[in-house]
Amino acid sequence: MRDRFAPDCIVAEGRWAVEALLSSPFFRAPEVLLERDRHPDLVELCRAGEVPLRFLSRDEISGLAGFSFHRGVLGVAERPAGREPETDFLSQARRLLVPVDLADPGNLGTLARSAAAFGVDGIVVAAGRGADIYSPKSLRASATALFRLPVFEVSDLAATLDRISEAGFRLLGTSPGDRCRPLPEVTPGQRTAVLLGSEAEGLPPGIAEACDELVRIPMQGGLDSLNVAVSGGILLWEWFGRESG
Repeated sequence: MRDRFAPDCIVAEGRWAVEALLSSPFFRAPEVLLERDRHPDLVELCRAGEVPLRFLSRDEISGLAGFSFHRGVLGVAERPAGREPETDFLSQARRLLVPVDLADPGNLGTLARSAAAFGVDGIVVAAGRGADIYSPKSLRASATALFRLPVFEVSDLAATLDRISEAGFRLLGTSPGDRCRPLPEVTPGQRTAVLLGSEAEGLPPGIAEACDELVRIPMQGGLDSLNVAVSGGILLWEWFGRESG
């Protein structure tokens, strides 16, 4: 059994996450750690798909995982390799989410959940910067969304954004500045990438300059910012969810 905390592994916790992992096209070589006498339907699913299955006690699973929040089953798989959005993907996609240097993996996972709910086609992040989008906390907060959406971990985000723009995407970034246009005045394009920066720093200057437009969410009560996952959910609903709902 491989090391579950190796860089090339991700861990799915609980029945629904493991089922999503096993049906995901984005993760290779899954295996399942199952508490004895639990989840017989998962046993059948693994055997039907010839997925390696290992039966352990609750304490053994907790000891291997390093935590007890697993609901009797863990799924382990190879971490997807970093990659650029393919030309074919960009030609067909309409909606992208680009979280930039976010520090909290919970926020990343929550944004992925909103992205899946509101019809985003893929997520683009800078490899090695900010929180790890495949960390257990991020996967848990995504509520299986990160098993359903393609994630592109890229080495040069600025260059990738140039490619995305050249493919016809309108780049819309968030900023609290008064010179930014308020959300109700901004409409998405036929193809739109939503860029979200950290709460503390916002978008890096070079990334902000690449945006076609910077947007702010009007607020009252003397507040000038929202949690990034809340902001992202509002923007994704306004630009994508409202259109389909």
